[in-house]
Amino acid sequence: MSSFYRKFSKFIKSSDFPDSRAIVFIDSRINRWEDLVQQAVPEVRVIVLGLMDDGISAITQILNTSFCREVYLVCSGSPGCLYLGGSELSWNTLIQHESKLQSWFWHLDFQAASSQLYLSGSNVAMGDVGAEFLTKLNLMTGAAISASTDVYSSKIFVSTQ
Repeated sequence: MSSFYRKFSKFIKSSDFPDSRAIVFIDSRINRWEDLVQQAVPEVRVIVLGLMDDGISAITQILNTSFCREVYLVCSGSPGCLYLGGSELSWNTLIQHESKLQSWFWHLDFQAASSQLYLSGSNVAMGDVGAEFLTKLNLMTGAAISASTDVYSSKIFVSTQ
């Protein structure tokens, strides 16, 4: 995977301590994505999805090797559609990606209700198609879903100290 990601020395992952930090996936098409990487609080793992990356597969691979409960997708999109690297996750492609989406929070099993999926920087939730997309995405991932058009409104970019 050609994605750039940021590691923090005090949060080193080992086989005895699975990584449970929040993970932020930032699509490289977002204006000034480099600024977002720099502004992320140190408690989160930041991964930038390049245009050549199969974003959905990359997210799936990373989430299947972590114990993360909070996932942030910072990307562009339109009602009912997200652009993640070279991939499109939309109302029309949900069925195609169903098995991958179902595995995103598999490790939490009975605790899946506490999983959170935050969608920032797109208009994905707008209109009827947006609402239907979010409902279906919720059913497939088992995570509670929040959507915002403001990439900077998330707590991952605002330090509480």
